Amino acid sequence: MTHRAFRCGAAATLISLLPASLAWSAEEVTGRYIANGSEAALTYAVVVPHAPWQGVKAYTLVLSSRDPAGVKQPDFDAMLGKMGDSLMVGVTAKGEVFSTQVCHQALKKHCFSTSGTLAVDHFKIEGQQLSGHFFTRKKEDFFDESWQADLTVNAQLP
Repeated sequence: MTHRAFRCGAAATLISLLPASLAWSAEEVTGRYIANGSEAALTYAVVVPHAPWQGVKAYTLVLSSRDPAGVKQPDFDAMLGKMGDSLMVGVTAKGEVFSTQVCHQALKKHCFSTSGTLAVDHFKIEGQQLSGHFFTRKKEDFFDESWQADLTVNAQLP
């Protein structure tokens, strides 16, 4: 075995031993998230358990511009602005979006809640992975603020 092959194998082994909470990567969220004309780079995704919604298992999907590693309550911290720009999506295991919190530095009030404005398609849960395409059908207006999203997400379930 060459020295280079050994190093690659050792690195792969070390990465596989990391706890799931430390293994987030920048490739989990792709697409656009815009508020008041300002684009934010959401590069991290974490799934937080949520109380069942209408009898169906549910999650809060936290998409953020800051790494959630080591954060005990990423959904709470995101609403306080500690996760940078973020979008939180309440979604059932069946793929029904039931809540959305839009948190963006370009918003006057930083964060607001909305429902019925975010759609999802290609949603699935396979093994320990949640994935889907979360998007607004048009630019949404909310009390003199505007926002839109077109994000593809792949995140590990808790």
